[in-house]
Amino acid sequence: MHYRMTTAALALAVSITPALPAPQAIAAPARQGFDRFFAGFRAAVLAGDKAKVAAMIALPFKDFAGGEVDRSAATRAQFLVRYDQIFTPSVIAAIRAGKVRAFKPGSDDGEAPGPIVKGEYLLDSPEFANQLVFSPKNGTYVLSRVPFYS
Repeated sequence: MHYRMTTAALALAVSITPALPAPQAIAAPARQGFDRFFAGFRAAVLAGDKAKVAAMIALPFKDFAGGEVDRSAATRAQFLVRYDQIFTPSVIAAIRAGKVRAFKPGSDDGEAPGPIVKGEYLLDSPEFANQLVFSPKNGTYVLSRVPFYS
């Protein structure tokens, strides 16, 4: 059986079909929340306000890079001791330049797990061991870890 839709029927179908927001409109509030967080984080790092940066992290802070130095911290005091090992000149340059990216479907959730999961943001420093992950927490974001790559 073949159906032919008249112009009137098509107009009715379109008028009762709810409009869906564009994909970027759905993601916009989350990105705006991250952008607000990152602006404050960036300002604190560039000002050298280590205490303010330490207040913007998740504990425990984990270093999954597997480098020679473990930059993990169970407490804010440990984080402050390791601050200069975490915030290297290349990390600070990436923060200054705003080199952050959101989760990429198809890339970060491919066959091998990516460095971040949906909802997270990555400081995309040139050296993978100096990348940082920002995760959502309590309506804002926190610096949560140095990612693991397989």
